[in-house]
Amino acid sequence: MVDTAQNQNSRVRRAVPDGIAAHRSAVRKTGGLLAVALSMIVMLIGFFLLILPGTLTGLLGFVLTVIALPTLPLFGVPAAGGFVRYLESFVSSVILWWMIGHYAAVRAIRLPIVSWPEWRREFRPLAIGVMSGSLISLAIAAVVLGVL
Repeated sequence: MVDTAQNQNSRVRRAVPDGIAAHRSAVRKTGGLLAVALSMIVMLIGFFLLILPGTLTGLLGFVLTVIALPTLPLFGVPAAGGFVRYLESFVSSVILWWMIGHYAAVRAIRLPIVSWPEWRREFRPLAIGVMSGSLISLAIAAVVLGVL
């Protein structure tokens, strides 16, 4: 009878606290949240630079804000402002960054051994594409408005 109990216990899957399955689960569950957190950090730095006096800090702060909230140009923020536009852009940007981070996590967990470097490898080109697209749209808006 003891032998049967040992066989059943040996078949039970045991989770290693910092093992392969734990890292895979962490990447899968928090990949999207990490992308949102990174964009919020960039947004806070941008807001801080906007508060500081000076043209260069204001320009850099606005560029960082547009990088963190890439849907700002979609709502016409360089030409028109308002709380509702910023709020809609914030919500849609959070959703966009979460989707990108989650998609990077889904792509990363296809590998046999996964941790955060693999997620970062999948996330980096997607984030660069979103950031460059928002900066290009900001430059186009500046040309249309006659600033550049």
